[in-house]
Amino acid sequence: MTSKPLSKEFYSFIIFFLSILVIVSVIQSVALLVIGSAMMGLESFNSWVWLVLGVFVVTNGAVVRYLLHQRYGLAAIACVVSCVTVLFQYLLILNRELRVFYQEHYHAVTLTIFGTAVLWGLTLIFTKAGENRWLRISGILMVLFSLLLTTIFLLYFQTGEGSTKLLLDKTSRWVSFFELTVPLCILIHFYRENERLAVTDNRPAPTIPALVKLTAFVGLLFLGFNFSVEALRYSMPYKPSATDIRRSKAMESYHFVDKSGDSLPYRLLKPLDYDSTKQYPLIVCLHHGGAHGNDNMQQLSADPAPFLMELPTRTKYPAFIFMPQSPRNMGFSGAYGNASVDSLVFRTIRQLQGQLPIDRKRIYVLGVSGGGYGSWHFISAHPEMFAAAIPICGGGEPKYAPKLVNVPIWAFHGARDKLAPVAHSRDMIAAIRKAGGNPKYTEYEFAGHGIWENVRKEGIMEWMFAQHKE
Repeated sequence: MTSKPLSKEFYSFIIFFLSILVIVSVIQSVALLVIGSAMMGLESFNSWVWLVLGVFVVTNGAVVRYLLHQRYGLAAIACVVSCVTVLFQYLLILNRELRVFYQEHYHAVTLTIFGTAVLWGLTLIFTKAGENRWLRISGILMVLFSLLLTTIFLLYFQTGEGSTKLLLDKTSRWVSFFELTVPLCILIHFYRENERLAVTDNRPAPTIPALVKLTAFVGLLFLGFNFSVEALRYSMPYKPSATDIRRSKAMESYHFVDKSGDSLPYRLLKPLDYDSTKQYPLIVCLHHGGAHGNDNMQQLSADPAPFLMELPTRTKYPAFIFMPQSPRNMGFSGAYGNASVDSLVFRTIRQLQGQLPIDRKRIYVLGVSGGGYGSWHFISAHPEMFAAAIPICGGGEPKYAPKLVNVPIWAFHGARDKLAPVAHSRDMIAAIRKAGGNPKYTEYEFAGHGIWENVRKEGIMEWMFAQHKE
């Protein structure tokens, strides 16, 4: 029995949403190309993702309906499975509590997405659905791009070279951009189907609620504009303020370059009334995600740097202050798959130890947000190096807790933090205590991500300077 053809209104509906999906994919891919994973830190990111999710669900729901109507059962099932994995990833990103799971299972989630995309692509090639030229082409492209991204992903985590990681990261972003050809091919397929229907079927079509289309269009207009403008502002060259310039004059500017050519820009502030015959502590100050770059300037205005540079702080707590700057699309911890500059930081510290009168028993690390994650990562990688750590709004890997039992730690977090889940700090503290350690932990019940002004009043410098290695 032959089923009735889908109405012209249905094809108009799916063409509209496929067009919207292509547009939002272009916007997101361009943002990824320009600012990389930093787009996840944009204020408009969450609302933008909800728009993408809505368009994604409606569009793929219509595609599945079409596949089932055409009796392309395997393709429909594969489409549903692939869409579920993508939805799961986005929900993990959006939900602050589930981000813990996402970080811990980042590799598995990503490879599952690639694998299900390959499965869907194969069904569009080798099943009855492949009799449609543009569906078959979209399937071929889907398989090729997914396999290529999988290869890049695996190579990325097998290499230790920072420059190689950056090259692979850039390549993956370009591949993701050209992956836009997949929904474009599907759009062409439905456009041709609609043309065919226009000739053979003149029946009046049932009314499809225009409200759904209007909502998608208005959402794209406002949220897309907001997201695009914010991404554009982030990508613009940094213009230092008068305060930044004044601060920079007080600090020496350096670049550490290793044998492979990888470099690390950093600033170094010597103690007040510096005496080369005395030994001083070294404070490793790690900036948050908004100060990435290679200008060797932005980290000076990123907390906790301004506090450490204040005259009262420097007078009471004389120390060398080391402020490395992480390049864009990299970080201090490698969280969420980002490349890490940790090895460059450690090598720079060792170089400074050979050049300056640094008290090796009093090397401290502290940082906020991305720097908080970096602080946890640094003491996990080299617990023997640090006399104390103050990770703020960060998190680490609980499996390293036994290594941190004897490291003095004072961690801080806001219970309502939407950017860095408070569970990341709670889990680390619980794991260390379970392993026999006694870390300090302060959690602000009604605070979110911006807790630095609270932290700086807690006497952290007095506590930190009281710690030293035996």
